[in-house]
Amino acid sequence: MIQKVKSRVQHCLQEVQPLIENGDWRSAYETLAAENRKHSDEQLERALIDILLQAADSTGAVEQAKPGAAPVPLPGSATCGVIPEVSATELTASKLQEAIDNHGYLLVRGLLSAECSATLCETIYNALHARIAAANGESPVSSHGPWFYESPHFPGGHAAFSTQNNSRKFNGNGSIRVADSPRGAFQVLEQFRALNLKSLLAEYFGEPAHIASRKWVFRMVSPRIVGDGVGGGWHQDGQFMGADARALNMWVALSDCGDSTSAPGLALIPKRIHKIMEYGSGGANLGWTVGKELIEELAEEAPVMRPYFAAGDALFFDHLSLHRSGHAQGQEGSRYALESWFYASSGNAGNYVMPLY
Repeated sequence: MIQKVKSRVQHCLQEVQPLIENGDWRSAYETLAAENRKHSDEQLERALIDILLQAADSTGAVEQAKPGAAPVPLPGSATCGVIPEVSATELTASKLQEAIDNHGYLLVRGLLSAECSATLCETIYNALHARIAAANGESPVSSHGPWFYESPHFPGGHAAFSTQNNSRKFNGNGSIRVADSPRGAFQVLEQFRALNLKSLLAEYFGEPAHIASRKWVFRMVSPRIVGDGVGGGWHQDGQFMGADARALNMWVALSDCGDSTSAPGLALIPKRIHKIMEYGSGGANLGWTVGKELIEELAEEAPVMRPYFAAGDALFFDHLSLHRSGHAQGQEGSRYALESWFYASSGNAGNYVMPLY
């Protein structure tokens, strides 16, 4: 049986080679994905990552696209201190746009199932530990495991993403890019497909969306108490992407976290923010964070919120959202999450992207 599967895999890889040579990345991807749905295979999953990364490289214009206009605002006025919620079955592009425009956020309950969330938690654990083994020389990067793979097509190389210790060595905490875990990437992309996320985002942006390859991330946040009892730094992702980027984040809790749980969630300023705030001053302890003084000023109108997230709940917000990890006193559990940033095809401001098929 195993030999039969391997033979079928090799045949499939040979079958798509002409498609790859002709730059028909979508057909190559769909062919391999269809085969991988029958029986998961590490060779297919690595090839799928390579195809997505090469497809991004081949477009050229996508990498260099100039920022487009922001989504057309819907009628209404910004409301502070409120984070609207909908169920997964109620989620539409118009509700998403209205919530982002008026409140800065939309919380979607039960976007992923408990079973899917548990599977992805296990995937994150496997991916982080496979990276540890590779970094420590216990398992060569060129090995054929499904959990960790440094594709030669990844733009700019595979620098350490987050290591959580002073020696700069990888460990079981922190983050790993989804594109560095072939099986994890396929699992997530299959969920995107089941959710019809491509259509939702295209309607939201008014044009096709792309995955932000460097900001598509698996996270495992361990207990950490810093200073006044909360960890992380207040920031806006637009500070790194560019204020004119047209971007949207889908942050999914894969384990229970936040208010009334033992694990940190997210801390948010619950209001629509329309610009990049001043950072690195006013009591900021890091150059890229917004200072305590400004946060206190904003919180007078919109007090900080740390929502409760059940495994599978998703929070949508754009690059102007002001947020941080929501550590609180007494939270000693770990939190697993998936962070997926997307750009409109005409508004990625030169950031690296991959196609969303």
